[in-house]
Amino acid sequence: NEFAAELSDLAEVVVAGAAKIVEKELRERHGRPRAEDGRPVKLAIGALGKCGGRELGFASDIELLFVYSSDGRTDGREPLTNASYFQRYVEQFTQVIRARREGVFHVDLRLRPYGKAGPLAVSLGAFENYYAEEGPAWPFERQALVKLRPIAGDAAFGKQLVKLRDRLIYAGRRFDVGSLRAMRERQVRQLVRAGTFNAKLSPGGLVDLEYLVQSLQLTHGAQTKELRLANTRSAIVALHDAGILDDGDYQRASAAYLFFRRLIDALRMV
Repeated sequence: NEFAAELSDLAEVVVAGAAKIVEKELRERHGRPRAEDGRPVKLAIGALGKCGGRELGFASDIELLFVYSSDGRTDGREPLTNASYFQRYVEQFTQVIRARREGVFHVDLRLRPYGKAGPLAVSLGAFENYYAEEGPAWPFERQALVKLRPIAGDAAFGKQLVKLRDRLIYAGRRFDVGSLRAMRERQVRQLVRAGTFNAKLSPGGLVDLEYLVQSLQLTHGAQTKELRLANTRSAIVALHDAGILDDGDYQRASAAYLFFRRLIDALRMV
């Protein structure tokens, strides 16, 4: 809806502003990151989750992924490896954005490769190796890339990252329903209090609808590029336009999505 889009636009402005502050401070001391052949190294800051889909609501996290184009070293008076430079970059970035209220615009980096055990920023090569079919990423991590949308950094490199993402996840492979079911059961068991209904996480809630849409996108996205959308509402429309959702399923999915989003926002307000 309009509010979610405007809040997401605000988040993008905040992220881009924080990125400029951090870049200026680090380059004065460490110089510019360069590849082994001397070419400047580029950075893309990608949004995931609700921010990636321009669906931010009240108290939504800003889920981000930092990817740089190549390994190498910086060219300043105190040189660093690019890995160390971008590790410091993200550390300082998370300190720049300070929310006045807990949970509002909180930067969440847990969806990066290897989660909390992984580096805060990854090279493009490491990104490709991690999410490749034979790579160590779990199916749900590849599914999360449906929402990837570059929002700051080098725009051309951001487009390159999206093309690589498309090649890795929209490859026409059979969708792993068993893995998704196991993850949902784990979410319900760990995050939903017994005897209560969680509009987002309980069986039949918003997450089930979002995951259904994403599973259809991954199943059919190799043949139909129009399905490669980060926004859930837009993806539901595209699935209907492509004939994958019939009129009845489309109407029910659209109504359910709108209901759950409004309900969750209202509950968070109170």
